[in-house]
Amino acid sequence: MTGRVPTLSLLLSIAGLLTSAYLTYTHFDAGALVCSADSVIDCEKVTTSEQSELLGVPVAFLGLAFFAFLTVICLPFAWRVDALRWVRLGAVGIGVLMVVYLVAAELLIIGKICLWCTVVHVITLALAYLLVSAGLRTSNL
Repeated sequence: MTGRVPTLSLLLSIAGLLTSAYLTYTHFDAGALVCSADSVIDCEKVTTSEQSELLGVPVAFLGLAFFAFLTVICLPFAWRVDALRWVRLGAVGIGVLMVVYLVAAELLIIGKICLWCTVVHVITLALAYLLVSAGLRTSNL
């Protein structure tokens, strides 16, 4: 595939990778977290909550692994491998499910919103829109 989709997907994946790397770092060093706190927004409360880990693994690290994987499968050479279209769609589908869980955790359990996490969520949803719409245009359905 040529055009904007491969370039945009790579740029979004890299942006997600960098943001997730920052969140992973701040998971272990909360003092490095830059985020204001008020009645609604409190990144530290979200990133140090019980929900910030899944089976003992920091959710930020899972995001880092997710975006590292997406970065590789969105590199220019990977767009020439047709079978990776399904891998990209499956990966981003899992990412969207994770976003739904994490947003629900922020709103319903923690009661606070993390702006850095929201950046990751928006990037994931933008990638999903981009990859699904590209997949629909190139499918034989």
